[in-house]
Amino acid sequence: MKKTELTYDICVIGAGPGGLPAAIAAAREGARVLLVEKNGYLGGNLTIGLPLLGYLDKDGNQVVRGIAQELIDALAEKNAASRHYWCPMHDSVTIYDHEVFKIVAFEKCREAGVDLLLHTEVIDVNVDNGRLESVTLFGKSHRIEVKARVFIDATGDGDVGYMAGCHYQKGQKGTGTLQPPTLMCTVAGVNTEETIRYLEAHPEQMELAPTVEIYPGYDAGYFRSNPDHHVLVGLRRLFLDLKEKGILPVDRDTMIYIQSLLPGQVHLNCTRHLGIDGSDVLDLTRAEIEGHLQNYALIDVLRKYVPGFENCYLTQIYPFVGIRESRRFDGLRRLTEDDLLGGVIDGETVGLGSYIIDIHDGGGNGTIVKKVRPYGLPYGMACSADIDNLMFSGRCACMDAVALSSARVMPPLMALAEGVGVGAALAVRQGRTPGQVDVGEIRAILRKNGVQLEPQPDAKTLY
Repeated sequence: MKKTELTYDICVIGAGPGGLPAAIAAAREGARVLLVEKNGYLGGNLTIGLPLLGYLDKDGNQVVRGIAQELIDALAEKNAASRHYWCPMHDSVTIYDHEVFKIVAFEKCREAGVDLLLHTEVIDVNVDNGRLESVTLFGKSHRIEVKARVFIDATGDGDVGYMAGCHYQKGQKGTGTLQPPTLMCTVAGVNTEETIRYLEAHPEQMELAPTVEIYPGYDAGYFRSNPDHHVLVGLRRLFLDLKEKGILPVDRDTMIYIQSLLPGQVHLNCTRHLGIDGSDVLDLTRAEIEGHLQNYALIDVLRKYVPGFENCYLTQIYPFVGIRESRRFDGLRRLTEDDLLGGVIDGETVGLGSYIIDIHDGGGNGTIVKKVRPYGLPYGMACSADIDNLMFSGRCACMDAVALSSARVMPPLMALAEGVGVGAALAVRQGRTPGQVDVGEIRAILRKNGVQLEPQPDAKTLY
């Protein structure tokens, strides 16, 4: 087996929404950065058919900028992204081309000077006296030991923190139930105009569960005014009827489709895999198998029962299941449900969130949706309480289960990640641990780089 030793200022493990902006931000501040990714491309959940939700708040004001906005700007230059659309349900929707995103991600990393290591996963860690000295990576019969001053765990499930023995929580309060994951797929040959006409004739199909808080106007008229840039959550009566008859192959009470930028193509967010722990490889295996079989069976059901989908056909099942919730690690500060409901924004804020509280019930009982106003993402939620030089960026950061249900979507995760990257670079430059860095210095750099740290009324979308 080939063995290699590498040394960097900062090692970021995971190149999804929690890792990619962190690596770019740290490199721009002069740090030598290695970004490690298990796939052969960058982006993680940014590449699996999802829309971007949460650039705007519930009133349509933009709250996420910085690198997260740079990525959209770069996509827009390639005709590969929509503007940020206000939505009565999701607050905002941004549609983009997931394949072109991979190109933009490589371009941004090259421009910033980030070193990349693909097809590689962490398999071991070396912890000494509360400090992470190195991680061991493995890929293609190649064992690589990486030493760094600061490590950023952006694996989503907190694999580095788990191996290092850090404390964590899982599941919803009182039950421990995890939100179920979804395997996305894409279908073409869809006539969404016909689907909208059906919803106009049957407005009852847009009546959602009483646990879902939405603004008025989430109906056929909204979809018609945004014919190419929307996310449809509906057809609840139809899905419940099909479920009662034993026809529906997925554990859903509604259909969710996401418009693609390509005509006649939509992304389906419909499978729901109950009892799956995304940090368990055996559970993941079961979910991947279920997802492939369910998506294929669902497409046949859609052809038979959903207007506009009569001629649809499968074009892609995405390469991995999307995990909503797994481990959340202890940090120097915890983001809580009360922070969200109170709209807490203070001097530790390094980014903003504003997406709805969005809890997919792990028992198959639908979804809870609640509107919130903008809230701060505190820097301390990313600093490990157990390992001095370890940071958590992404859904494995320190937050309770309700806060996770909002902050888990990609724009707020990218906002936090940029603050994490700047904090890590300052820690290296100053010879400190990430938790010792003055958050005021981080905030000053973020402001200079166009990051939004307070709500700006009437700060509407840029496009």
